[in-house]
Amino acid sequence: MCFAFLFLVFNNTYSQKISKKQKKDIASQTVKNKYTIKSGEILLFSEMQGMRTKITVLFDDYGKKEVTEAIGYRIADEGLKLKVHTKSIIVEGTLISIDMEEGTAKKMSLDSYIDAGGINFNALSDSISQSIGLKKTLDKDTVLGYVCDVWSLQHPTLPLLGTYSVWNNILLKSEALTAGIPMETYAVKFEENKIIDNSVFTIPPDITIIESNKTTHKTEEKVPKSKK
Repeated sequence: MCFAFLFLVFNNTYSQKISKKQKKDIASQTVKNKYTIKSGEILLFSEMQGMRTKITVLFDDYGKKEVTEAIGYRIADEGLKLKVHTKSIIVEGTLISIDMEEGTAKKMSLDSYIDAGGINFNALSDSISQSIGLKKTLDKDTVLGYVCDVWSLQHPTLPLLGTYSVWNNILLKSEALTAGIPMETYAVKFEENKIIDNSVFTIPPDITIIESNKTTHKTEEKVPKSKK
């Protein structure tokens, strides 16, 4: 799941120079199923500094296809509240990060930016876990009736702390502290093995894709029509 906190952790870690062994671990991570169930829908809420964000996650094919949509507000200058509406789509090894308010999208390969797709708890190697200070504890937590494993994070170089309640590699709750600012994310609904319409994994119409070479084009020129 594409939570901003997880993105921040991995973005800072993998932007740094890593060893050949870690590169091999990252490559092997991409071939494993992210989840142990085929499909699902999760509704979560994230709270930070009095702001609440609604997060909807849909996944299929054991996590090879996944979309995360977040709708909330952020505090701008002079205390103004600005709407934030983002969508992240993972399909065919590619992450598509969409700003629904701006109407723009960026693509990146998960081979290069495995961090952008969030933590794959099912495929973590010792070297990757150690590099970000993430470890599985002996504690258990129950969320929506699901008995979860609890992971803890204490990043060795960044002001990031957190605990994660994970069921079958699916994150159902997290409590994080980023530079002294607390953030809590928790699931309020989880439906296993739900039939997912394939259209949710396509880029919405009228979104402009910004390529790495700064060229742009509309989605209708690039993305095939969705199949039901």
